[in-house]
Amino acid sequence: MEGLKRFTKGDLSQSELEVIKRVFDLATKQSWFDDTQYSRDGFAAALVGLFRCGMVNPTQLERIAMFWALSDFSQSMSNTQRAKLRSRYSRCEVER
Repeated sequence: MEGLKRFTKGDLSQSELEVIKRVFDLATKQSWFDDTQYSRDGFAAALVGLFRCGMVNPTQLERIAMFWALSDFSQSMSNTQRAKLRSRYSRCEVER
């Protein structure tokens, strides 16, 4: 949960954070998820962003997040996709 907290900058309640964590854990435990730190961090940032944009219904958040994770954070992603993800994530690191 601590990893997710840094992406929320402390502005979400404990119950909101628990919803995000449940969806995060569900997606990252899938056998197809690319279990690397930059994928986990990139997905966490995307998930928090979805929540902040109003996707607060847990069922809807889960559905969209699972499709997003499968599309952008799959083990089968190409090397080009991996490089783009690393690049996007490294920009997030600079902004923090």
